[in-house]
Amino acid sequence: MDMKFKVDVPPFIRRLAATAKCKIYIVGGFIRNAALNLGNTDIDICGALLPEELGVDAEVIPINKRLGTALITDGVTKAEYTPLRKESYGPGGEHSPLAVSFGATIAEDVRRRDFTAGSVYYDVSEDRFVDPYGGLADIADRILRAKDPEFTFADDGLRLMRLCRLAAETGFSIDGNTAAVAKKFAHRLKDISPERKKAELDRILVADFKYGVKDAHYRGLCLMREFGLWQYVLPSVAAMDGVKQNPKYHLYDVMEHSFMAVRYAPADVRLAALMHDVGKPPCMAKDGNTYNHPQVGAEIVKVELGQNGLKYPNAVVEEVALLTRLHMYDMQGNAKESKVRIFVAEHFDIIPKLVALIKADGKATGTKEEIITHRFTVVYKKLIEENAPVKLSMLKVDGNDVVASGIKGKQVSETLKLLWRECILDPTRNDRRLLLGRVKREAKRLCKAKNGNNFINSQSDDAEV
Repeated sequence: MDMKFKVDVPPFIRRLAATAKCKIYIVGGFIRNAALNLGNTDIDICGALLPEELGVDAEVIPINKRLGTALITDGVTKAEYTPLRKESYGPGGEHSPLAVSFGATIAEDVRRRDFTAGSVYYDVSEDRFVDPYGGLADIADRILRAKDPEFTFADDGLRLMRLCRLAAETGFSIDGNTAAVAKKFAHRLKDISPERKKAELDRILVADFKYGVKDAHYRGLCLMREFGLWQYVLPSVAAMDGVKQNPKYHLYDVMEHSFMAVRYAPADVRLAALMHDVGKPPCMAKDGNTYNHPQVGAEIVKVELGQNGLKYPNAVVEEVALLTRLHMYDMQGNAKESKVRIFVAEHFDIIPKLVALIKADGKATGTKEEIITHRFTVVYKKLIEENAPVKLSMLKVDGNDVVASGIKGKQVSETLKLLWRECILDPTRNDRRLLLGRVKREAKRLCKAKNGNNFINSQSDDAEV
């Protein structure tokens, strides 16, 4: 590939370079993307001075005082500025440096950058490249390489996940020595905060959307397996590796099957696709079968994605746990229509995602034909067409109507749930007049049952006397 390409520098960056009190360089992904026509990415710029010393006619918003980073913008275009600096890290693999010193040269600054393809500087005022590590050649060869991989990964364990993500997003191959050292330093990932690991995992799960690289998200997951990273991110996913399944139903072990499910799933259910079978390894170990894996898996999800794990928002954790617990319901398609109607109505908001997960799960077995229209989808659409009260609030009566009939306590909610179920099975019953009559009959039944119990208790008391 001819690397004599033109960097289309945004006018705002040109103006910054013309007015700043030091040279301004564009560095990182913007240069890589310009070379490969991958489209624009975030603009990272750097220079010798601290941001407040630049003297530019633009808004300068501090991001991290300790690292000297700031957002510089004219209100339309924005760039993240970092002063040239040197960093030193502790003995672990934590993402944050122990010490930072400014006033560095490019030769010193480049040592803190992870891969050569992101270590090319572009001198905006002179329109020339500064390429200390041969990054342009690696961009041309579409390869990710660390100049000194032991130094790179020892300093910052998060770079291991970043390596997987960048390779997946761009479709770049990984230099052999860099890959070998990544495996050696996998344990450095344990020093990284859950929030940072979560952020990288989220980006890997949608890696195919970044630059349109087919199956990029699947490759990212596989690279994490290759480098031995899963045990430091989601131990339950690591535990799936090598767990065999019945070849009658599955061509792949549990981990590969789960990765394939992610491969086929839409973006909004990929996390659930990754986690849906995490209950299989412990079930196999304890019971010798996987019958209870949806329930066991749902509890694992709550731990590993929750506040004691990767710290996903509670709503995400609950959704993934619910999808995991439900993904095997009516797998054979032989549940009664009435049961399916109630099931779909009870989980109405999540049915589209559940169906997407079930379809991806089935396709990922390698043994089943793809489901075109799922039974749950048919019932879901039917409930909409019939104007069924899929939420309790859609009933034409409410708790006040039930209380007015003489029903009290917990029987109020139980009565409403009874009416709701009856209306799901026959939406024409959701008529206020009909429902008020039904409430009266239920009130009479409950009263009769209560009086009957009182009579029995009275007879029992007399016998004791």
